[in-house]
Amino acid sequence: MPKYLAMIDDKTVEKHTWPEGEAVLWVDLGDEEKDELQDIVNRLYRAHPVAVEKVLQGHERPSGFLIEQDAIVAVISDPTANVADKTRRPIGLFFGQRFLVTTHFHGDNGLIDTTWNKAIKENMLEQGLDFALYYLLYNHLRHFYQATRQIGQDFERLHVELLREPTKNLALKIVDLRKKTYWLYKVIRPEIKIFALLKEHIPYIKRVNRPYFEDLYSQIEEILTDVEAYRDGLEGMVEAFSGMQSNEINKVMKFLTIISVLALPATTIASIYGMNFWIPEIHWHYGYWYSLIVMFLVTVALLLYMQRNRWFR
Repeated sequence: MPKYLAMIDDKTVEKHTWPEGEAVLWVDLGDEEKDELQDIVNRLYRAHPVAVEKVLQGHERPSGFLIEQDAIVAVISDPTANVADKTRRPIGLFFGQRFLVTTHFHGDNGLIDTTWNKAIKENMLEQGLDFALYYLLYNHLRHFYQATRQIGQDFERLHVELLREPTKNLALKIVDLRKKTYWLYKVIRPEIKIFALLKEHIPYIKRVNRPYFEDLYSQIEEILTDVEAYRDGLEGMVEAFSGMQSNEINKVMKFLTIISVLALPATTIASIYGMNFWIPEIHWHYGYWYSLIVMFLVTVALLLYMQRNRWFR
C-alpha cells in the first residue's frame, strides 16, 4: 500500500489513503505498488509515458533525468552498504510544484525511510517539498561517501601491502578493487547531470533552498573526483606491480648469470683436461693440484672484476 505524507493543519502527517484536497503531498511506493505508479502520477499531473517507463526500468540504467512541463523525473542509484556486492537500488523521483513521488521497486537500504521519518519528526514539509527532496539526496550522497571511503581504505591497505611484500602475488586483489572502483564510477558519473540541473533555476525549487542543491552538486563533484583518483591510482599500481615483478625476475636472472659465469672457468679447464688425448700435465705428479689452483685463481679474478664493476648491486 502506498504511503502518503501531507500538510494538515500546518503539520506533516502520514496517511495511508489519498489525502483529498491537500496542497502539498509526498507519495512513496514500494515493491508491491509498481502497478499503481501510472494511476498515482496521473492524479498529480499528465505524465508522459516515457517518464513512467524510465522509472519502471530504473534497474536497467544507472540513472536518468527528464524535464516535463509540470514535473521533473529522475532515477538515482543508491549503493548498498557493502560496495563489494556491487549492488545498487534504483529510486525513482517525480517532483512537481506541490508533489513529490518516490519509488523503490527493487529494494531499499533505508534511504527513503530515514528521510520519511525525519520529515515527520521535524515537520519538514513546512519548509517545502524541495527541502524534503534535498534531504533525501543528501542522505543518498552519504551512501556514496561511505562507498568511496571503503574503496579508499582498501586502496591504502593494498598499497602498503604492495610496498611491504613486492614479491607477493597481488594481481587478483588489484583487479578486484579496480572492478569495484569502475563500478562505483559508472554509478556516480551519470548523476552529475541530475545534480547539475537541480541546482539551476528549476521552478519547483524555492530561491531560499537553492544553495542546498548547489552544495549537493559540489559534494557529488568531490566524490567523483575521489573515485577518479582511486581509479587512476589503481592503474598506476598495476604498472608498479608489473615493474616490481619484472625487477624480481631480473634479480633472479642476474644471480643465475653470475653463478654461470663463475662456474665457466672451472668447467672450461676441467673439459680441457678431460679430453681423450695425451696432455703433459696429466702425468705430472702435481697436475691435479695445479689444475685446482688455476680454477680457483681464475674464479677469484672474475669475482674481483665483478665487484670492481659493481655487478653485485
